[in-house]
Parts: sequence; structure tokens; C-alpha cells
Amino acid sequence: MNIQLQKSQQGFTLIELMIVVAIIGILAAIAIPAYQDYTVKSKISEGPSLASPAFTAAGVACSEQDLGSATTTKTNGSYGLSTATAIIGKYVKSVTLTSSSANSATVSIAYNTIGSSVVPGTNNILEYQGACSTGSGMRWTINGSATNTVIQKFQPKT
Repeated sequence: MNIQLQKSQQGFTLIELMIVVAIIGILAAIAIPAYQDYTVKSKISEGPSLASPAFTAAGVACSEQDLGSATTTKTNGSYGLSTATAIIGKYVKSVTLTSSSANSATVSIAYNTIGSSVVPGTNNILEYQGACSTGSGMRWTINGSATNTVIQKFQPKT
């Protein structure tokens, strides 16, 4: 009677463990930059949220045909926005509403520096341009001019 006892496997081999560590490393290399971009986008989104009173005030002025004229520039106080307290937030330095024509308005959102390696510079501005048309109200788009210094991949969708 020759009975051989078969050993049962206990644990993982070194190769199996190395493969798992390599897979985790590859996933982390992809996930970390994506997460950093996501956090910057979420911080940038504070601006349009805080600027909603400015968007609303310009929309009301558009419907009342009271945006301004080529000779008169209107700013926050002209639209009923408080001039005693600035519109600011944790990442937003200021929100400014201006209009110098009867059919357009501009909302400029200035940001504090958000991650020096991600959004360079100290003068980060996101500018919305509003076009007022009779019957359809105010339509907002992100201004593509040189004053708009927030990197495009971080800008909110309009």
C-alpha cells in the first residue's frame, strides 16, 4: 500500500503577486491625473454658481430692454447687485457684470490660483458673453477672447 499524500496549494506564487501589483500600478497611473483634472473642474464650477445672480440680473435687464447703450457702461450696482459686498467664494476672487451696448453683457469671473501646475498664473479669468435678442432673451457663451485665461479643458460646458 503506497499512498501518496497530495499537498494542497496554500497562498499565491510570487509571479501572481507581481502581476497584481503591476495592474494596480497601471490603474493608478491613469486614475491620478484624471482625478486631479476632476478636482480642478469642480473648483472652477464654483464660479458660474456664484455668478448666477449676475446672469439673472442681465437676463432681467435684457427682457426689460435696459442693458445699456454704447455711451453708458453699466456694472454690478446698475443691475441691483450689491456693491457693498463682492461676490466671492473659496476659489472665486470676484464676479463682475458689465454692459456697454443694448444687446450684450459680459460676466467676468476671476479665480484665485487653483493648483499652480494645473492652472498657471495669478490672473485666471473665465468670461461669459451674453447676447440679448428680443423674444428669446439672453444667450450665454464662454468668450473665446484673450481675456479668458482658464484652460479650455477646465471650462464648464455651456
